[in-house]
Amino acid sequence: MFSGLFKKKSKRIYLDFAAATPVHPDVFRAMEPYFTEEYGNPSAIHQEGVRARNVVEGARADTARTLRVRAGDVTFTSGGTEANNLAILGTVDALHSGGLAHDHMEVVSTRIEHPSIIETMRVLADRGVRVVYVPVDEDGRILQKDFEEVLSKKTVLVVVSYVNSEIGVVQDIKKISRTVRKFNEEHEVHIRTLVDAAQAPLWLPCQVDALGVDLLTLDSGKCYGPKGVGVLVHRGEGSLSPQTFGGSQESGLRAGTENVSLIVGCAAALKRAQEGVEVRVENVQKVRDAMLAYIEREIPDAVVNGSQEHRVANNLNISLPGLDSEFAVIVLDTHGVATSTRSACSGADGSGSYVVREIADEARATSTVRFTLGEETTQADVRHAVDILKEHVQAMKKFQAK
Repeated sequence: MFSGLFKKKSKRIYLDFAAATPVHPDVFRAMEPYFTEEYGNPSAIHQEGVRARNVVEGARADTARTLRVRAGDVTFTSGGTEANNLAILGTVDALHSGGLAHDHMEVVSTRIEHPSIIETMRVLADRGVRVVYVPVDEDGRILQKDFEEVLSKKTVLVVVSYVNSEIGVVQDIKKISRTVRKFNEEHEVHIRTLVDAAQAPLWLPCQVDALGVDLLTLDSGKCYGPKGVGVLVHRGEGSLSPQTFGGSQESGLRAGTENVSLIVGCAAALKRAQEGVEVRVENVQKVRDAMLAYIEREIPDAVVNGSQEHRVANNLNISLPGLDSEFAVIVLDTHGVATSTRSACSGADGSGSYVVREIADEARATSTVRFTLGEETTQADVRHAVDILKEHVQAMKKFQAK
């Protein structure tokens, strides 16, 4: 059933699933009635509104069961970016409203986070909050000793991605959360841990109680759900201040009429993603590893960015020093292969990957190509993509030699 979705696009090979995924047919079927048949406003008190409210709360309960939290811990947002903004700014604003000065707060993160985190950190710094960036090693993994050393009694929030959106590297979230809890107990403080898990649901378990974190953000559009809807999980002690104002929707945290169809799709996509993790990882990793082996044989100058051991199954990020990777992506596109140089949210300004720059050097940062595979990507697909890239690399070398 699902394969039919892609047969219509057989002339194209899509290898940018970290940027966007199609809506799975099962997810679409769950959403469909709420576009045309059940269109009531969930805040209305008439029958149509009450039915819509019940649907939203049912989706909230389903999401809570998937993530193993209470339904009241789940807030629906417009996507991962808004969820990260609400979690970070909402935490700091709540503390500030409670009397804690901005210059008495510290927030800990890394320089390889998603733009929705990096840019929000700049906002905090402008307000006087001290932002501390923990270094990462050449594999893109947080240096545990350095992380332990940067925590202080002024730290109010730790922000880290479960999976890096560019290089696919997985952080040890359980170890990070244990370190924070231990520090809290020893120093009688309350540092909260926020994990951006937008790239995780298809490939890793996202049960919040097992991860041990206080806040977790998700994006439906990264796991075969609809774009324009995400989730913020906020549990335990500590309040959040809203960042949008108007009505009292989402328990007062996010004003605006809930999009019933998207929320239903989000809940369905997250449930489907988590239920199929093991089989999906096994299947997709085989294709990804075959692609890597083919690249190593056919394009020996390629360098893999990020840990190969601690990496999600569908990500292969390489550098080809000396190659104009944006031009290479355009060439691939003209030959029917969709891929990217970095996170779509970073834009296309030609500055290279700030993530790879942090773990390597300028030559690798400006020559990255990110391949991210989907559930139905085949070995024939990836071999074809590599063949095109190889031909382009060889042509560029001949051109540069003239």
